[in-house]
Amino acid sequence: MSKVGIVTDSTNGLPAELIKEYDIRVVPYHLIMEGEDYVDQVDITPAEFWRCFSSLKEIPTTGVPSPGEMADVFTELAKTTDSIVCVHISRALSAIYETFQVARERVMEKHPNLKIEFVDSRCSVGALGFVVLEAARAAQAGKSLSEVVRAAQDLVPRVSWICALDTLKYLIKGGRAPKKAIIGEFLNVKPIIGFVNGTGTVTSLGKERGKKKAMLKLVDMVKDYADTSKPLHVMTHFTDAIEDGIELRDMISSRYHCAELYMADLTPVMTTHTGPAVGLSFYSD
Repeated sequence: MSKVGIVTDSTNGLPAELIKEYDIRVVPYHLIMEGEDYVDQVDITPAEFWRCFSSLKEIPTTGVPSPGEMADVFTELAKTTDSIVCVHISRALSAIYETFQVARERVMEKHPNLKIEFVDSRCSVGALGFVVLEAARAAQAGKSLSEVVRAAQDLVPRVSWICALDTLKYLIKGGRAPKKAIIGEFLNVKPIIGFVNGTGTVTSLGKERGKKKAMLKLVDMVKDYADTSKPLHVMTHFTDAIEDGIELRDMISSRYHCAELYMADLTPVMTTHTGPAVGLSFYSD
């Protein structure tokens, strides 16, 4: 059993098998769709979300977990450890950090010896997931609380996420679009965005005409944000088409030497902000 418990939120982008293997506790966001409140990945799966996506009259909205939901996770971990590291989505994108702080105060009233530290990943999706995974591996190796925090913090500036969207309208609707994003649709043009500059905000990285060219562009862009002379840690992401994730994974494996290569679909809460998309999260040794 790890000496340090690891907590994150449901935007982490990790495959379910890694979450289980490293005993990572996930606090899910909420999805408000057609007047109903769904718990991300609990009440609604990606497949269920996409089955009704095209018929939605309004774009769904999202909400942070409640302090009570977060406190329940901390309380459960307090049964087996006195140290917790919580790695969360960029503070520039969400109010989840403030809610986590409220939950910590509540839990520490009953568990005054419990130590809970927070790490702002300054990103989301699989880039966040890789930081979470680094913390979980340090915890599993028996590292101390401060060592686990340092392991996570050291990886934050090295991870990147880049993504090709069908449209920017979902990011614009959710208030998370790049500052220079313009509202306008062009036939088959795929906007490319990412977390690449350490600010914790989404950056516009260009556009390509057609999904195939956009995916080729994503693969080529890896060399701009990672040292490809070293082994890469990569995760491919897809939304409504698993074929995109598989194709992108194959393109990456044929182009670069990967120490790790995973694939994961995006949860309903994440796809509410991206719409149909395909992307990559990565860093180099």
